[in-house]
Amino acid sequence: MEDKTVKFDSTARTLHWISAVVIVWAMLSGLYVSLLSALHLDQAHSMQVIKRFITDFNVSLTALYIPLFVMRVLHVLRTKKPHYGDMLSPAQIKMANAAHICMYILIATLLCSGMLMMNRPFGIFGLFTMMPIITDPQWLNVYSDIHQYSSYVLLVFIILHLGALLKHQRSGNRILQRML
Repeated sequence: MEDKTVKFDSTARTLHWISAVVIVWAMLSGLYVSLLSALHLDQAHSMQVIKRFITDFNVSLTALYIPLFVMRVLHVLRTKKPHYGDMLSPAQIKMANAAHICMYILIATLLCSGMLMMNRPFGIFGLFTMMPIITDPQWLNVYSDIHQYSSYVLLVFIILHLGALLKHQRSGNRILQRML
């Protein structure tokens, strides 16, 4: 039987999977660091080293991801999506589009708030150092809160995204194959 799955173009697929890896890594490792802090396990020197490494790595990784995210958004805006055919109803297409728009807004919010909440000079993989954009402690706290709560909301959207993927895969709609 011939596979008639209409795929997204290679640029869309590549940017999607880079985004997925960066975002899931940053989210899971960020939650791990938060858990260390919440449980006061980061008091030991070895845990402080791990926490600092993860934090510095995530700052570098997500800073380098910003231009790729901009490319992804521009690509989505410029490129017509493949036709869904009978795979999804019009209501499902609208819901998927709305969810994706929300995820793009949340990712943009996280990237911006992440840069704005930096309270110390930070390096990008040791290549160069950037100074904090904002130094007012009150505003640093505002952006830190925005960053924290946006990450929780994005986590909910990612779980919904994966749930929708599983639902469609189980019902025979080859959604995942379109992105592979």
